[in-house]
Amino acid sequence: MVSITPQVSSTYHLILKEEDKSELKTISRRVSRRATLDQSSVTTDSGYTETDRTLKVKAKLKEAEWDILQYMLENYSRWNVSTGGEFFSCAPERCKAPGGIIDLTLLVTE
Repeated sequence: MVSITPQVSSTYHLILKEEDKSELKTISRRVSRRATLDQSSVTTDSGYTETDRTLKVKAKLKEAEWDILQYMLENYSRWNVSTGGEFFSCAPERCKAPGGIIDLTLLVTE
């Protein structure tokens, strides 16, 4: 289950049952690799921070839930998101809704 509320006082909230294709536990480090002139490479590892995370939620929505989500997307730039024991401050980046299934991308901000 994924719970979403705006960070300001509001009566708007959503509780979604995410589908298996959701990506809520993906973690990656800031690593880059650059080619050098001698045909080798240099790897730079800048570590890990929670703000490197991106949550991708896929879930079926009812019409009333879509209306709430659409209102929150249009009016609130920061959301509180809870996902099975983890709590995040997020900024909504993108939302697609083909065929009643949302594909919501959230960037962790803190």
